Amino acid sequence: MAVATRLPFIPPEATSQIIGGDEDLIDLSQEDVVSDNDDRGNASDVESEDGVKRWTVNPEPKPKKISAKKLADTAAFNSWIEEHQETLARDQRKAAIEAARVAGVDVLPAIGFDSERIITSPREYQVELFERAKQQNTIAVLDTGSGKTLIAAMLLRWVITGELEDREKGLPRRIAFFLVDKVALVFQQHSFLTKNLDFPMEKLCGEMVEGVESKAFWKEALEQNEVVVCTAEILSTALHHSWIRMDQINLLIFDEAHHTKKDHPYARIIKNFYIDEQLERRPRILGLTASPVDAKVDPRRAAAELEALLHSQIATAADPAALQHTICKPKTELVVEYVRGRPDSETVLNKQLRKLVGGQELFKKPLNFTTSAASKLGTWCADRYWQLFFKQEDIVKLESRTERDLMKVAALDEITEKHVKQVREAHELVNAHTFSPAALDPTMLSSKVIMLVRILRDQFERGVGAQRCIIFVRQRNTAMLLADLLQQPEIKSHIPSIAAEVLVGGGTTGSSYVNAKINFQQQNRIIRKFKLGEINCLFATSVAEEGLDIPDCNIVIRFDLYDTLIQCIQSRGRARRPDSRYIQMIEKGNYEHHSRILRAKGAEDVLRKFCEALPEDRKLTGNHMNLDYLLRKEKGKRQYTVPDTGAKLSYMQSLVCLANFTATLPHPPETSLSPEYYITTVPGGFQCEVVMPDASPIKSAVGKVHLSKGVAKCAAAFELCLALLKAGHLDNHLQSVFTKQLPEMRNARLAVSSKKKTEYAMRLKPELWSVRGVVTQLFATAFVLENPDTLGRSSRPLLLLSRSALPEVASFPLFFGTKRFSKVRCVPIPGSVQADDTLVEQLTRFTLKAFMDVFSKEYEATAVNLPYFLSPMDGGHGFDFRLAKSPAHLIDRKALAYVSENEKVPYTFLEPDDFFQDKFVVDPYDGARKFFTHHRRHDMKPTDPVPDGIVAPNHRAWRGLGTTHDILNYSNSLWSKSRGFMIFQADQPVVEAALISTRRDFLDDTLRDEDVEPQQCFLILEPMRISPIPADVVAMLLCFPSIIHRVESNLVALDACKLLGLDLRPDLALEAFTKDSDNSDEHDAEKENFQTGMGDNYERLEFLGDSFLKMATTIAIYTLIPDKGEFEYHVERMLLICNKNLFNNALEIGLEEYIRSMSFNRRQWYPEGLILKKGKSKDARQRHVLADKSIADVCEALIGAAYLTGQEKGSFDMAIKAVTAMVKDKKHRMISYGDYYAVYQKPTWQTESANSAQRDMAKKFSERMGYKFKHPRLLRAAFQHPTYPSLYERLPSYQRLEFLGDALFDMVAVDYLFRKFPAADPQWLTEHKMAMVSNQFLCCLSFHLGFNKCIATMSPSILKDIAEYVTEIEEALETAKQEAINAGKTADEYSRDYWVHITHASRLPKCLSDVVEAYIGAIFVDSEYDYSVVQNFFNMHVLPFFEDMHLYDTFANKHPVTFVANMMAHKFRCNEWRSFAKELDTDVTEGRGGRGGNGAVAGEISEINPPKVVSALLVHGKTVVHAVAASGRYAKSAMAKKAIKLLEGMSVEEFRERLGCNCKGVPMEVDGGVPEADVDGEVHGTAV
Repeated sequence: MAVATRLPFIPPEATSQIIGGDEDLIDLSQEDVVSDNDDRGNASDVESEDGVKRWTVNPEPKPKKISAKKLADTAAFNSWIEEHQETLARDQRKAAIEAARVAGVDVLPAIGFDSERIITSPREYQVELFERAKQQNTIAVLDTGSGKTLIAAMLLRWVITGELEDREKGLPRRIAFFLVDKVALVFQQHSFLTKNLDFPMEKLCGEMVEGVESKAFWKEALEQNEVVVCTAEILSTALHHSWIRMDQINLLIFDEAHHTKKDHPYARIIKNFYIDEQLERRPRILGLTASPVDAKVDPRRAAAELEALLHSQIATAADPAALQHTICKPKTELVVEYVRGRPDSETVLNKQLRKLVGGQELFKKPLNFTTSAASKLGTWCADRYWQLFFKQEDIVKLESRTERDLMKVAALDEITEKHVKQVREAHELVNAHTFSPAALDPTMLSSKVIMLVRILRDQFERGVGAQRCIIFVRQRNTAMLLADLLQQPEIKSHIPSIAAEVLVGGGTTGSSYVNAKINFQQQNRIIRKFKLGEINCLFATSVAEEGLDIPDCNIVIRFDLYDTLIQCIQSRGRARRPDSRYIQMIEKGNYEHHSRILRAKGAEDVLRKFCEALPEDRKLTGNHMNLDYLLRKEKGKRQYTVPDTGAKLSYMQSLVCLANFTATLPHPPETSLSPEYYITTVPGGFQCEVVMPDASPIKSAVGKVHLSKGVAKCAAAFELCLALLKAGHLDNHLQSVFTKQLPEMRNARLAVSSKKKTEYAMRLKPELWSVRGVVTQLFATAFVLENPDTLGRSSRPLLLLSRSALPEVASFPLFFGTKRFSKVRCVPIPGSVQADDTLVEQLTRFTLKAFMDVFSKEYEATAVNLPYFLSPMDGGHGFDFRLAKSPAHLIDRKALAYVSENEKVPYTFLEPDDFFQDKFVVDPYDGARKFFTHHRRHDMKPTDPVPDGIVAPNHRAWRGLGTTHDILNYSNSLWSKSRGFMIFQADQPVVEAALISTRRDFLDDTLRDEDVEPQQCFLILEPMRISPIPADVVAMLLCFPSIIHRVESNLVALDACKLLGLDLRPDLALEAFTKDSDNSDEHDAEKENFQTGMGDNYERLEFLGDSFLKMATTIAIYTLIPDKGEFEYHVERMLLICNKNLFNNALEIGLEEYIRSMSFNRRQWYPEGLILKKGKSKDARQRHVLADKSIADVCEALIGAAYLTGQEKGSFDMAIKAVTAMVKDKKHRMISYGDYYAVYQKPTWQTESANSAQRDMAKKFSERMGYKFKHPRLLRAAFQHPTYPSLYERLPSYQRLEFLGDALFDMVAVDYLFRKFPAADPQWLTEHKMAMVSNQFLCCLSFHLGFNKCIATMSPSILKDIAEYVTEIEEALETAKQEAINAGKTADEYSRDYWVHITHASRLPKCLSDVVEAYIGAIFVDSEYDYSVVQNFFNMHVLPFFEDMHLYDTFANKHPVTFVANMMAHKFRCNEWRSFAKELDTDVTEGRGGRGGNGAVAGEISEINPPKVVSALLVHGKTVVHAVAASGRYAKSAMAKKAIKLLEGMSVEEFRERLGCNCKGVPMEVDGGVPEADVDGEVHGTAV
C-alpha cells in the first residue's frame, strides 16, 4: 500500500497524465510514496492541523503486456508528432483562441509587454462610452465591428430602468426609438435587440405595418412597448401628424448617424421636432457611426455640422490602435490595375434586341445595363444576362408586364398587341442564339473580370485554412452575373474550392433579371451559410457595407471602387481577420480612380487629426491618462509596505504590479491577458471595479471613491493587489507566485483505475450469527414461497429461529426451470419463543439431521454451537401471518419430535402401499443420491433389469464388467469389495421414485427444466435409509442453501449499513453491495467473470448516487464557502467526490469486506465454526479481488440506496447522512437536509432593496415561469454574465448560481429517468441523460423560456453568438412545425427533438445554458433550499421535450468518436486502426520558441481550458487526420469530426486504395460505444 499527502502544485510537465473520469485526477511523484503492509490495504486517515488528509492508495499494478502492433502504432504516432511540430503548434494556437472565443472571452493578441505601459482592454472604451452616453448626447465614432450596437443595447437597458423608476413616481410613459436608414436594418437591429433584451419591442417599416398612419396605432405602440425599431421616415411622419410627441420619447438612437444631413429623415426629426421641445423633456440622443463623413466634403466641417445638428458631441478612441487588438485591420492592402474595356463593345445580340424592343419601357434599363456591361464585364456577361432574363420569367409573365406598362399610358389595343408580339419575338431570338461557354478569353470577358478571376484563384489557392471573401460591386446585376460566371465549368476549374452567392438589398430595379424582393430572412440565411463555410465568396452591393452583420472575412475586394470615405471605411472594416487582405481594383491610367483612393486616404488622415484634436474630455481614453499628475496629491497617503522586505505598493505602482501579475496567469499562446477596469460615476466622484481574467484566483476588487477616473482606477488596482498579497498570490517582493499557488489538487489525478485490483478479506457471514451460547429465547423468520406450485411438488414454509430477531430482508426469486420461478418472502414472526431444553434439543437434532440427510454433512455440534435453528412450520405457504400471535404456534412440534426421536424410519418389508408414497430416501453410501418415493410397483421385482431411459448411477460397480444392470444393483452403491458381504431380500417391494437433482443454486435465472427436473428411477429400500424428515419439508429444505445465501448476503450488507449508521431498505442495501462481474462499471462492455444469480447489481444505484453526491456536496460548498469563485468550487467539490477520496474512506471503514462479489457457492453456505465429521469440507477461501473503482462505485451506490430509502418518506436525510459518511470531510458534516439552510447566511447583495427594473423582471418571470421571487436581486444575478461589471447593480455574476444549478438539474434529470425507466440499464440511462443535460438542449430551453433576452454582458461576441443561435433555432422550430403540418398534425405537435439537428451546435453560446442552470440555482436559494421548486421547473419546462425518450435513442451514438468507430468497424471493416491522444510537450506547444517577453511561458495554458492535447486517427500505421484541443476528450471529438468529413463520402474501394487497407472484412464489435483499446491508445494524456 502507499500513502500520499496532498501536494503543492506540480507543473504539468513534471508528471505524466493519464486519461481519467470526470473530476478524478491526482498526481503522485515517486518520493511521496511510503510503505504500508496492512493486509486489507488501508491506513489510518489522519487529518493534520491544516486539514490535509493522508490518503491511502494501492500499489501500482504490474505493467500490462502491449502487443507488438500497438507498440508499432505508438512509435509511428510519436514519430509523426516529432515531424509535425510546427503544424501542431499552429493548430494548438488556433484551438486556444477559438476555445476562448467560444467561451465569450475577448482574447487580445499578444504584444510585447512593457511593464510601464498598461494595456487597455477594448471593453474599457465601451464602458467609458456607455458612461458618457448616460450623461450627455453622444455620437460614437468607432470602427466597424467595435461593438457599437452593444453600447446601444446597454444604454437602452439603462434608460428603460430609469423609465420604470419614473413611472413608479407617477411620471408620464415614454419609450425609446432605434432609428435606421434602411428597411433591412429594421429587421436586423430588431432581431438583435429582441434576442438580447427582455423588454417589449416593436419593429416598423412602411411596407410591413398596416394602419401605421393612425393615432390609435401609435397609442397602442406607446402603451405596449418599451422600444420601437423603425426607419426614420416612419417616426418623422408620426411626429408630423402628432400621433406621437417628442416628449413621449426618452431615447433616440441614430444608426449610421452620418446620414444626418440636408433633408434626410434623421435631420428632419431633429430640426422639425427635437429642437422645439423643452430642454428638460428632450430625449437622450446616441448616434452610431464608423465615420461622421459620408460625402466628398471637408471632414472637419462635416463632423462639426453633425455635432451641431444632433446636439451631441463626438466621442472616439484617443488611441485607435488599442481597439485594433480586437478589430483587426487588413494585414495587407493591395491596389490592382486592370485595362480599360472598349467603349464600343455592344454585342450583336444586344443590338438585335435593341432594334426589336428598344422602344419599350420594360427593356430600356436592361439594354442600358447590357450595353455598359459588354465593356465593363465582357461580351459573354452581356449576352448571358439576356439568357438569364428570359429564362427567369416565362414569356407569359413578360407579356403581362408589357401590357401593364402600356395600360398606364392608355395605349391603343393595336399598340399593345404589337409590343406583346415584339416581346415574344425577343424571347425566340434569345432562345435561338448560340451562347459560347465562358472562358478566360479577352474576347469574351473584360480585363477587369479576368483580373478578378486571377485574384480569386491566387487567394484561394495560396490561402491556408478556410477562406472567406466579399467582393463589393455597385449594381446587383453585376453581382449576379459575376456569381453566375464563377459557376461555369471552365471558370470553376480554375477555382474549384469557391462557392459563390449574391447578397443584395431588399429593393428591386427595373434592370434586374430577378424581380422578386430579397427579404431579411433570406439575407440572414445567406450570411449564416457564409459563416458556416457553405458559401465562401459573396458578391455584395452596398447592403454589405453598411449595417448588415457580415461575419469576419479575410479577403475583401472592391471590384467597383467606393465613392465616399464612409464606404471605404466600412468595406475595409469587413476584413477583420488577422490574415486578411483588402484589394482595390482600379482602371489603369484612370486619374479619377487614383485620385479617389488618394482623397479617401487624405480624408481619413484629416478625420483622424480631427479626432486627435478633439478636447480631452471628448476622447475615450480607456481610463488611461497622465497618472503622474493626478497622483501628486496622493503621494504619502495610500501605500502599503511589506513588513518582511520593505517592498512598497503605491497607487501608481499597483497598476504595473497588477499588470505583471496578470501576465503570469495561464493563457493561450500568442495572446495577452489584461485586467479590465470599469469606472462609474458615484456621489463624490468616480469609483472603479477591476475584473481579472478567469484564471486569476481573485476575480475582482472595488476601489475607493476619487475625484478623477485615473486615480479611481489606481485605487481598484491597489485593493486587488492587497487582496493578492494577503492570499499569498504575491510574494513579499510583490512578485507573482501564481504558478505555485493554483488551488491545491487542481491538477491532481483523483481517479482510481477499474483495471487496478487488489485482494481483500471478504465477509461471508453476518454479525448476527456471531452470537452463540446458551439459548434462552428464539426469534422466528418464515421462508415462504409466493408461488409454491412452481416448485413442482408439495412443500411448506420453513422456519429459521435465531437468538436475535432478523431484520426485515427483501424478497427475492428462486428459479425452478424454464419460466418457473417463485419469490421467497422472509416473514419475521412477531414475538419470541422462550426456549426450554426440550425444544432446543429438538431444534438442534432437526437442524443437524437436515444437514446430514438433505446435504450429506454430518456435524459434531450442540445447541451452543449453532448460529440458527431450522424447523418445519405448522401451516402452508398461504398462511396469513397476521394471525400469528407467537412463533411457538407455528413450530411443528410433532414433526420436530419425530425427527428428534428417529434416526430413520423403520422398514420391515411388510408396510402397506401408502407407506411408500412421498418418502424422502437417502443413499447412505452415496451422498449425491437422494430420492422422493412415489408409490410401490407390484409389477416389478428387484432382479428385473432397469428400464431403458433411466439415468445410470455413477458408482464404479455399476460400470464394472459382470454387474447385472438390475434394480437391486441400481439401488446398491457399495464398492465392489463390500457388495459381496451384503445380501438383500429377493422378494422385497420395488418402489418408483425420483432421483433428486444435486442442484443447490436456485438463484440462477438461466436454469432450464432439464437442469433441475427429478429423474425417474426404480429402487428397493433395503440398501437405503428412509429419512424421518417429511418430504414436503425436504422440498423446502432443498431451497434453503439458496435462501440462506441470499439472506446472509442481505444481512452482511445491512451490517455495513449499520456500521455507517444508515437504516436502508434491505433490498436496496444488498443491491448497493452487489458486484456481479469484474467490470460492472463498464456498462457497454461484455461482462467479464459474470456471477449468475446475484440479483440486481450496484450499477443503477451508483448512477443515482453519483448525482446525489454531486448535488449534496455542491449545496454544501455553495453554503459554506460564499467567498470563492467557480473554479475553486470545482476543485473543492472534486476533492470531495473523487473516486480516490471515496476509495480511501471505504478502506478506512472496511467496506470492501462487505461487498458481495461472488455468486452462490455450494461449499460456503453452511454455518461457520462447526466440526465436520462427514462430508466434503467447506471452501476455506474468504477473500475476493476488487478493483479500486468498484469500491468507490459501491460508495456511490450506497448513497443512491439511501436516497431511495429516504424518498419513501419524502426525505433527503438518509442520503445526506450517507454522503457525510462517504466523503468524511469537514466541508460536509450535515446529517439532515435542514442542516444546509440552517448554516446558510444570506449575502448582503441578495437582501438589499431591489430597484424598479429588478422588480419588473421578477414580476415578468413570475408570470412566465410560475415562481415568484422573494429576492428579485437574486434573479437578476442569475443573468449577469462575468463580463458585466458588478458595480452597475452591485451584484455578482451568475457563476456561483450556475455551479449550484448544474448539480440540481443533473439530479432532477437523473431521478426522473431512474424512476421512469426502472428496467433501463445504466448505459441507457447515461446516454439519455446526456441529451437531457447537454448544453445543446439547455441552449434550446433557454431560447424557449426567453432567457436569451435577459443576459447582461459586456461582450459583443456573446451577443452576436446569441443572436445567430436564436435565428437558427427559430428556423429549426419553424421547420419542425411545418413538418408536423405536412404529416397531418397540428403545428403544436411538432417533434420536440428538433434542436438536435441544429448545425450551430459546435459553437453554442454556452452562456445560454449557463443561465438556465443559474436560474435553477436562484429559485433554489430564493425558496430557502426547497428542492420541490427545482422539480416543478423540470416538470413544467423540461419534460415536454422528453415525453418520448426514444427520440433520443441515438443521441449518444451521434457522438463523433462513436460514429467513427462504427464507420471503421461496420462500413470499412478495418481492424488495423487506432486513435491516439497525447499531451503535447511544452516546446511543441510553444513552437520551440521558449519564453515570451511578458515573463510567462508563452505556451502556458489555463488549467481550466488548456489546448495542448493532440488526437490522431491512425489507419494501418499512417496518420489520417489530427486535431489539437484543450483535453483528450475535446481533441478526440474534434479529430473524429474531421475523420467523418473525410470518410463519409468515401467508398469502401476508395478507402482500401487510399489508406492501404487489406483487412479481410471481419467487423469489430462496436455497440453504441467505442472499444477502449482502440480509442484510448496506450499513449495518451489529458488534464481535468
